[in-house]
Amino acid sequence: MRKAQQEERSFFHFRHRIKGGEIKDVEVHTGPITLEGKQYLYSIVHDLTDRKEIESALRASEKLLSDVFESIQDGISVLAPDLTVHRVNRKMNQWYAQNAPLEGKKCYACYHNADRPCRSCPSLRCMASGNTEHEIVPGLPGSPAQWLDLFAYPITDKETDEVVGVVEFVRDITGQKKLEASLYQAQKMEAVGTLAGGIAHDFNNLLMGIQGRASLIVSSLDADDPNCEHALGIERYVKSATDLTRQLLGFARGGKYEPLPADMNKIVHQSAEMFGRTRKEIQIREHYEEALWTVEVDRRQMEQVLLNLFVNAWQAMPGGGELYLRTENVHLEEQDIPQYRVLPGRYIKVTVTDTGVGMTEATRQRIFEPFFTTKKMGRGSGLGLASAYGIVKNHNGYINVYSESGRGSTFAVYLPASEKAPSPEDRPLPVTVAGSGTVLLVDDEEIMREVGGPMLEQFGYRALLAGGGREALEIFQREKDRIDLVILDLIMPGMGGGETFDRLKKIDPGVRVLLASGYSIDGEAAEILGRGCRGFIQKPFTVDQLSEKIRDILQAGKDLKDDG
Repeated sequence: MRKAQQEERSFFHFRHRIKGGEIKDVEVHTGPITLEGKQYLYSIVHDLTDRKEIESALRASEKLLSDVFESIQDGISVLAPDLTVHRVNRKMNQWYAQNAPLEGKKCYACYHNADRPCRSCPSLRCMASGNTEHEIVPGLPGSPAQWLDLFAYPITDKETDEVVGVVEFVRDITGQKKLEASLYQAQKMEAVGTLAGGIAHDFNNLLMGIQGRASLIVSSLDADDPNCEHALGIERYVKSATDLTRQLLGFARGGKYEPLPADMNKIVHQSAEMFGRTRKEIQIREHYEEALWTVEVDRRQMEQVLLNLFVNAWQAMPGGGELYLRTENVHLEEQDIPQYRVLPGRYIKVTVTDTGVGMTEATRQRIFEPFFTTKKMGRGSGLGLASAYGIVKNHNGYINVYSESGRGSTFAVYLPASEKAPSPEDRPLPVTVAGSGTVLLVDDEEIMREVGGPMLEQFGYRALLAGGGREALEIFQREKDRIDLVILDLIMPGMGGGETFDRLKKIDPGVRVLLASGYSIDGEAAEILGRGCRGFIQKPFTVDQLSEKIRDILQAGKDLKDDG
């Protein structure tokens, strides 16, 4: 009171216990007052309890909003009309830590290291239009957020409706963009693979004609005839061309031939051993998992995959180097494989690492494309890694590569594991086997009928020829009691091999059919085999291969008849 009496006016706060024991926050205003010549002291008491509670709630609310602002896992920037950064959340600071602090700088300087606004700036458009604007923008090089999905929201003055700032809400879509790129690459590879398969199929039919005529010439000549060597040379060239189409088919969809349970440790070791004999400047280091799971693969194709990877590594180490080979069992989870379109589960992993020159990211992105090569003209076809990619893909696996310029490359091949035991590796080479009986050859390609008939007659069979499914059904209906075997082309216009086979079975449920195709044993061919077709032969085939296939099917039918 003395203080109030001495001063003009004063106020102070204190906590006061009222009647009943409740404590209140109060504010007291005091001062002198003169009434009718007399001096008095007045006191005005305000109960501040409600106001204090409101202030406390506001502070808690502000803290909560600030905590929420900071904890949001998308980036948030608050910009002034001149694009100065007023405030950012923690995520933005993490993305652009190299430019911290961000507040007080222009957004284009913080986020793009630029000295002027971006040419297409959604925030400037937002301030001009007063509407929400959207754009996908690149992040700062080196930032983990390489691509951002940006929405710009206007901040308006409620009284004037004037835009006084912008809130940028940005989401990191780097993973999504990478996934889209991977899916696009996979779709492109699939489309090119389909084209490559079609080319290889037609080329195989031409090779079949050349191969067949060369074989007929060889069989009609004496061994000492000077023309015999020329005909044998044609056969050798056809074999080289066939290897090229095998690479194309390996890349193409459905290019898997004879998948059998196998031990990849043996395949990798034997392939490396053979390669190492011819490349003494390469030091090969091997580490194999002892109890490696079995895989079902076409052994020849897997050897081709490994050889292509070894040759690629050797070419990356022109002065010599080290080649590290490793196998291991791995479990792939759902999150590990979204871009490869394979199923999660048990896989074996084969890793091929070199100490070579490595590759740029641009090269790495295209490394599996057919006909893409970094070699000089005439030094490579660009099919090696493309066929490796296709072969692995057709085995329901995937292959990827990690590389940096000057730091070598690592190719990782993943193949699904199998519960089956490995099959025997050694198989006798086919030899020409004479036979007897009647064979119906069904193929829409004239060149196949021209050489197929004489080939069949060469080793003792009577040949009937049909240029398509409908003609084959007419001949079979008429001659079914005398036809011992049907050689049926898979891909034909009008009535394909599958429909022709089904109709042949309706005429004679016991019909013996050997399916022939320039494609592979997978896909439609495997389905027809599952419906009762007796065998499959890959074009182009030799006289020996064809005669042996026919002998095996007819002998199996004879054995079954004898048992019955």
